[in-house]
Amino acid sequence: MTTAQRLDLVAPSGARVAITLPGPEPVSSIAAAVRFAGGSYGTGFQIGPLGYQAFAGAHVAPAKTTDRFLVHGREVVVAEAHDGQSSTAALIGTHHELMTVYAGPAPRRDRVFALFNSLRVTDTAAGLLVSPRRATLLGTMSEHLVLAVRGYGQISIPGPAQARTHIPTHAGAPTHHGEVWKVPLAGSGHMFVLGFPSAAAEVQLAEAPTPDRLAWLNAIDIAWSPR
Repeated sequence: MTTAQRLDLVAPSGARVAITLPGPEPVSSIAAAVRFAGGSYGTGFQIGPLGYQAFAGAHVAPAKTTDRFLVHGREVVVAEAHDGQSSTAALIGTHHELMTVYAGPAPRRDRVFALFNSLRVTDTAAGLLVSPRRATLLGTMSEHLVLAVRGYGQISIPGPAQARTHIPTHAGAPTHHGEVWKVPLAGSGHMFVLGFPSAAAEVQLAEAPTPDRLAWLNAIDIAWSPR
């Protein structure tokens, strides 16, 4: 593969990640996730492009909108699954949506308002930055980015603080930019773990690992830089 594409993304924490992918195959989706915790309390969010919540409500867990209101000038949309087993609330930005999932029916408006009111959100074309307001005493527990590359597979990139826990303790096989390990999955199948000087990634290939897909895997490069 002689061609390559580079993505410069911003993670929820504001840290930047440079991703070099071999070949011209398009990245069909980019999403992120972040979890905040403090004491015995924790909450997680998913970040996707505009329409992210509507897609989930149409294709993942069929849902209907039950409420809309503003938080710091941005619209928050609440949706409840038809079966009442789950619900979502999403803050709609200029480029992205910040969504959280609840078990069971949609919670009361004041509860959802309080959650999003406790966050500082900055939405840019490169990524959505989100952090708890200082008074909440919450901190970022974990974050990761997920890319889907058409015809090749999915790449999950944990934040730099979590990257080390994803790397096996034994040496991996060398790649162009780091190391690779083949790791079995629970039940059946396997994934590949890539290790780089400042990053790690978990890759699940879309189909069997043909020489072409392994060459693609071998040439991936990922690097984090601090905010």
